[in-house]
This record gives sequence, C-alpha cells and structure tokens, in this order.
Amino acid sequence: MTTAADLRAAAHRELLAEVARNFGEIRFKATGDSMLPSVWPGDLLTVRRQSFSEFRPGQIVLYERGASGRLPVAGENAQLVAHRVIDCSGDFSGDLGPRQLITRGDSLSCNDAPVHEDQILGRVVSISRNGRPIDLDFTRSRRIAAWVLRRSDLAGRVLLRLSRFRLWC
Repeated sequence: MTTAADLRAAAHRELLAEVARNFGEIRFKATGDSMLPSVWPGDLLTVRRQSFSEFRPGQIVLYERGASGRLPVAGENAQLVAHRVIDCSGDFSGDLGPRQLITRGDSLSCNDAPVHEDQILGRVVSISRNGRPIDLDFTRSRRIAAWVLRRSDLAGRVLLRLSRFRLWC
C-alpha cells in the first residue's frame, strides 16, 4: 500500500532529477548510510552536471536507478543514489559499446550494477555537515573506517547511534 509519505518522497525524487537535468545543479540532504564514513545521513550534497567523459574513479556520482537497476520506467519507484566511482568502462569516444560507470557505496562490500550514461545526474561537488564543508576525498582514515563498516553491521549501527548524540563527527 502506497502512503502519502511515499508519494511525497517519490515526487521529491522526480523533481530533483528533473531540476538536475534541466538546470545542471541541485542541493539536497542525503538520507542513506551506504556512503559512511564519507557522507552521513543529513549531509547537504551539491551535485553539478558534468560531461560523462570527465568522470574519474574516486569521484562521487549521483544517478537515478529503477528496480531493474536501469532508468526507471513510468510508474516505477526510482531511487537517487550517490556512490563513489570505482571504474569507468566502455568506450568514452562513443563509437564502441555502451558507456558506463561502476560504482559502490563506501561502506558496501559489492559494486552496484553498471550505471549507464543516461542514468547519471551529475557529480557531487561539495558536502556540508552542520554548516561545515567536508572534504570529498576518500582519505586513508575513511578507507579504514569503510573497511570496518563493510565487515560489521554492528559497527555501522553504533556509529549512527553515536552521531545522534553528536559524540562523533
């Protein structure tokens, strides 16, 4: 059963995607925890459109994903996903095969399904947490924390609980 909150959330996602495609830049609050420790729920992300050929491993990309892993079709509930680029594959000249990115959340152990060019809304160009700018780089300490989070659901739950009490971050 679809609730009013689900409908509002779906409309919000569709509006964000439409604004990103038409105007080239959006700002929104992150809601998931798949990018811990780099992006926390509640962080304000600024996403800017950029040419597909400019994406590089290590950057954080925002894309739209349907249930099939591809662009959502009419009536399908879409998700907006901000994950780090692991690999750029395909022919970037556009002559041979599809152009796609391989992405993964920092705290996830598996790569996402390939992200095709038509799914991409832009690159995360800034992160703000509690009004302070946050570095976009996947630093050594973040890599270590992400490694722990990939191997322990308990560590993720503890980290999120601590953040509620502002003892962390």
